Formats: sequence, structure tokens, C-alpha cells
Amino acid sequence: MMSTLTNTHVTHWGLRVLAAGLLLGLVACATPQQQAAATMPIPQLAADWHQHSRPLFNHGPGLSPGTNSWWVPAILPRGTYEVIGRVDGKLELIDGYRFEIDSDFMKEIRLMIPSGYTDVEALEEKYIVNPKRVHR
Repeated sequence: MMSTLTNTHVTHWGLRVLAAGLLLGLVACATPQQQAAATMPIPQLAADWHQHSRPLFNHGPGLSPGTNSWWVPAILPRGTYEVIGRVDGKLELIDGYRFEIDSDFMKEIRLMIPSGYTDVEALEEKYIVNPKRVHR
């Protein structure tokens, strides 16, 4: 009976150490990302870009960990769009996330964008004067 209690005690202690290590790892991964976001350049946009940007709709967690699924409305005018988002209130042009709207109105577009972005919007390429892309 003594060995059963010892094994249970060791198992609980091992789980606590594992949980603490996992928590420490998550905190360590999140910290450099916040510091890097503060130094990322802001893209230069046309003066009237607010009038031409269209919001995307957050549909919750994405297929892979650390992403969110964003739905693109099919009523956008035809054209090529870049995706812009906000991190800590700062505007960023999200690198690698662009899409094209063509005449196929039945096409459904969903983008899996890294978590942490809020107010994700689509903006036509012609309103981006000097694209400075964010590499994450």
C-alpha cells in the first residue's frame, strides 16, 4: 500500500512540473512577439483608404493552432485585395495574405490569419502607396 501512495504522489508532482513548464513556455513564446510588434513599420496608405476598406468577419479559431478564421464577404467589388489588421492598436499590412475577387459570386473565401489581430480589413492594392510588409 505504501508504494501505491508513493506512485500517486510522484504522478501528481510530475503533472505539476509538466504544467508549470508548459505555462512557462507559452509565456516565453508570447513575450518576443509583443516586443517585435512594437518595432514593425506602418504601411503608407492613400489619404482616403478608410472609405475603401471593408471589414472581414471573424469566425473563431482556425484549422491550425494559433490562427483565426476570417470570412471575406462576397459582395466586395472585383479586384485584388491586401489584408490589413491591428495589433495593440497599430495598423499592419499582413504579409502573404491577399486575395482576388472575380466574377464568381458563389466562391467563399476564408483566411487563416495568425491570432492577435483585431479589426482585420480588406483593402484594394491601389490604395497602398508604399507596402511595408509584416513578417511573422
